[in-house]
Amino acid sequence: MTISIIFSTVFETALVGFGLWALFNEDKFIAFEERLLSFVRRRRLKVRTAQPVKITKSKVLRVTDFD
Repeated sequence: MTISIIFSTVFETALVGFGLWALFNEDKFIAFEERLLSFVRRRRLKVRTAQPVKITKSKVLRVTDFD
């Protein structure tokens, strides 16, 4: 057996096991899906705030990098 066959077999076994677990624990699986989706939405729609404008001695306003 090559390493790729071993990895695919382990992955398929884990996938079937997770599918069976999801069938018997549907409420927990739905809660997991909701947490995962809310995490992705928060990361995708994250609002970045600008840093405050600093006034230097020459009274010139400079905007710093926004990260």
